[in-house]
Parts: sequence; C-alpha cells; structure tokens
Amino acid sequence: MTVTASRWLRPVFGVLAGAGAIAAVALVPQIEVPTIAPEPASVAVSPPSAGQTLVCAGDLLASARDSEAAGSISVAAPQAVTTAGENALDRSELVSDAMGTSPLVLRSAPGSEPFAAAGSATVADPDLAGYSAASCRLPLLDSWLVAGAGTTGAADLIVLSNPGEVAATVTLTVYGAGGAEVPPGGGDIVVRPGAQRIIPLAGLALGEESPVVHVQATGSPVAASLQSNITRVLEPGGVDQSGALSELATSQTIVGVAVTEGALGTGTGLSGTMVRVLSPDADTEATISVRAVGAAAPAIDPVTVQLRAGIPAAVEMPSLPVGSYTVDVVASAPLAAAVWQTTGFGAGSDFAWYQASPQIESSAVIAVPSGPGPVLTIANLGAADVTVELAEPGSDPVPVTVPAGASVQVPLRAAASYELTSGGPVRASVGYVGAGALGAFPVFPSTVGQEPIVVYP
Repeated sequence: MTVTASRWLRPVFGVLAGAGAIAAVALVPQIEVPTIAPEPASVAVSPPSAGQTLVCAGDLLASARDSEAAGSISVAAPQAVTTAGENALDRSELVSDAMGTSPLVLRSAPGSEPFAAAGSATVADPDLAGYSAASCRLPLLDSWLVAGAGTTGAADLIVLSNPGEVAATVTLTVYGAGGAEVPPGGGDIVVRPGAQRIIPLAGLALGEESPVVHVQATGSPVAASLQSNITRVLEPGGVDQSGALSELATSQTIVGVAVTEGALGTGTGLSGTMVRVLSPDADTEATISVRAVGAAAPAIDPVTVQLRAGIPAAVEMPSLPVGSYTVDVVASAPLAAAVWQTTGFGAGSDFAWYQASPQIESSAVIAVPSGPGPVLTIANLGAADVTVELAEPGSDPVPVTVPAGASVQVPLRAAASYELTSGGPVRASVGYVGAGALGAFPVFPSTVGQEPIVVYP
C-alpha cells in the first residue's frame, strides 16, 4: 500500500508545482518593451529634367473636298505656332493621314528650362469658317476628349499624334446615350512612330449629340485632339480644335468662358452656352456654378443635374449677360466637363470648346498665338487673395491681385510670350473674341523636372 500511494502522490505533487509556477508568472507585472525600428538610411534625389515633348494640333482640316475621293482629308488653313520659354528647341514634323499637312513636334534638351507653345488658324471658306486657338500638348497614355458631335452638320475629326520612337496602339471608348462602347474601328488603332492618324468622329459616334471619347494608348503615349465644325443649312457655323483632358476629378473648373451679344440666341430658342458633363463610373449629382469675372458671388443660381454612370449630359445654361465667366462643376464622383460657347447662330458665327484648367501652384510659361484681342483669365478658388506676377521676356513683372473666390482678366499681346509666377494656387486660360472669331485654351503649369526619388542605400 505504501508503494502504491507513493506512485500516485508523486505525479499529483508535480502537477501542483506546475500550477504554482504558472500562478507566479501571472502575478509578475507586465512590462512594455519598446520596439526598436531604426529609420533606414535614405536620400531624396531630384533627377534633372528629361526635357519636354509637345505636339501641336496642326492645320485646320477639311473633309471630302475631293469629289473623286470622298474620304479624303486636306488642309483648309495653316496653323501658326508661337513658342515661349526655352529657345533651343528641336523641331520635327509628323507624317499625317491628311494631304499637305505636317504637324509640328517641339522638344527641349534634358536639363533645359520649361517651355510652352500654342497655335492658331483662321479659315473663311464656303464649307468651313471660323477661328481656332489650341495649345501644343504633352503626349499621354490616358486622356479624354470632351467635345464634338456625330450629328447631321458636324464633320468632326479625332486627331492622334505619336511623336515617339515606337508604335502606339490606341483604343477609343465612346460614351454616348447608350453608355460606354468601343465601336467598330475604335479598337487596336495603330499609330506609327512619328505619325498622325485622323479618325472621323461620325464613324465612331454617328448620331451622338454629346459624346465623350476616352483615349487609351499602349506602347507609346499619344497627343489626342478633336477638330469640330458645324454647318447649318449650308452655312458654316464655326470651327475649333480641342485638346484632351488629362485626368478626371470630382471638381472641374472651366475658366474664361466669353458670352457675346449674338450668343443670347434672341428669337432662336437656342442656348449659346452648353455644359457637357460625364461621370464614367458612378451615378452622381453634379452642381454647376457660374461666376462672372471680377465677382465672387454666383451670376446665376447653381444648376443641379443627375448623372447616370457612363452617359454624358448636356446642360443648357440660362441666358447669361454679355461678359466672361468661370464655370465650376462639382460632384462626389470623378467626372469630365467642358463648356461649348458660340458667338451666334447665323452667318459669320463661330464657337469654342472651353476645356477645364489645371491648377498652377507656382509658375507657368504662356505662349500667346496670333488672334483677336487675347486675354488671360486667372481664377482663384481659394479663401485668400493671391498675387501673381506676369512678365514678358526682358520686361519688369506686373503684379496682379486675384481676390479670393473670384477671377480677373489681363490683356495680352498676340504672338507673344509670358511667364506667370503665383503666390498661391490659381487656374488660368487664354481666350480670344472677335468678329466671327472665338477661341480659348487652358494654361498648364511649368514642369521643370521630375518629382524627387527616394533612394535607399
């Protein structure tokens, strides 16, 4: 019996001893041990500028002027290009689908100063008339064309330019009344290196009143633009060259929209001001606000429009008094927006597509091509006044104060160049208004070099 009891008690005492040890550990107060995570050595390197490449929209083009070649495209009027900034530019030309045109490509050397370029053209033919001004643009892999129409009387052209050294394959997705679609002829468009392809919009969006085209390129970035013109009862009603929007945002600001006397549409029942808006991916509510230049208060009550995902909306604005305006389009989802404005609806009228202006944080170089009465419109969306300085080469800078929430206009010289330096974020555009002439393009911020790169040894 003694031996048996000893055999059973030994493991019991072992269990009790283990339990006591656990209890003793539990009674020891917990101590927080600091985590040691040394910051890895790093250095921020600002690489020198690789140089800029800008592609100009090119000459004004006319379709089907040759009765023996209905699909032919030819030059209607040459584009005159003005440059600003860097003087040592490499100039080359693209090989185009259109007969007799060689669109200009401008390049700066690595490490050079930023530059800008823009062109203008005037035409007065029986089938095509009006004025156009357009900035030369960076080629992009992804962009949006918010302009044009595929309806009767429109002969609009999508222009795809590839200044690169390898071929680009482009897909054109058309957003219309039925939503998004890559139509026949809109996919796998090959743009050879150093070449330009021209695609009639009616071949992609026939009958569409308010199309928006998403341009996606692989292999090489392309510069996309859209030439639009309209004929009303055999009477030309204007021409325009519109650049592409580089990115969607929940807020788009269109600066310097010029409303003229003929745009009021007296007795026509037509609106001279139209806002085109697209939310590609989500249903949302967009609010459109209009402010006159020089005023912070809205010129009219804000307009609210319900947007269906992937379907563009054309919003007629109430009649605005003669003057210049800034238009803000705001929504909870990313959107694209532009404003169509005309000088009238009869003979001798012209129109322009006003594109959204990007934010300028500190500086911009501005090229002002020839044209009637050029003006610079500067908008300040912030809560504090901003002072900008505007200078021509070799001249003293002129200070301009832009009040909070308002915009101002400064007259410019045609065929000239300027440098804008800003003490805060602003947005700007260059606009032209004259007899039978209307044109505008946004001002883009200077890009001196690439963003700093963080290097870990």
